Amino acid sequence: MKVAIHQPDLLPWPGFWFKMLHSDRFVLAVHDQLQKHWVQRRVMMRESWVTMPLESKPHLIPINETIVKPGWQDHLESSITGRYRGARHWKDRSGDVFEMIHAVDSHNLADINHQLILSMRDYLGITTEVVVTDPPQEKAADRVLEQLQMVGATSYLSGTGAKDYLGDEAQAKFRELGIGLEFSDHEKTTGDSIVTVLMDYDDPMEVVSKAAAPH
Repeated sequence: MKVAIHQPDLLPWPGFWFKMLHSDRFVLAVHDQLQKHWVQRRVMMRESWVTMPLESKPHLIPINETIVKPGWQDHLESSITGRYRGARHWKDRSGDVFEMIHAVDSHNLADINHQLILSMRDYLGITTEVVVTDPPQEKAADRVLEQLQMVGATSYLSGTGAKDYLGDEAQAKFRELGIGLEFSDHEKTTGDSIVTVLMDYDDPMEVVSKAAAPH
């Protein structure tokens, strides 16, 4: 059982979907603390940020306790329209994206992103199971291991950014628990939202599934 864990980002970039595509089960870490200026509440579209306006002050609160202001659906739609109206696939795909957005009836940031992730997963044709665990109690690498054990993982697919805290000591813990560790080898075509990929490419999954050439 290969598992990936990721915070519930807003309409995330292709590397997020690459990890999902190559996992058997994908855990959304909704209990993590919100990072005020990071990608749970904002996303890069056409190389500029689109940010969800928050009701609650994003200070030391979990993602699943973060509340978004009313009207976020219209804000997101107008932001997308302004950036992509002339795009190659605007006419045939923008309506599908707006339908996903307006189908979400929530002001909880974790719920919003979770529902959008499920809709986009299905739209892309990815079949990986997406789950949320009980709130983990540990920190850093131990927190990852705690969640992996909750969902019966035998292998963990990590993003390359986690190499900083998955050092020798952490890797020894993985071995002790019989959980394999590997790092994503996604080829970064764009750091933009999956929306950019949908609007610009005939086959979005060609971008999502592209692996880096071996060194």
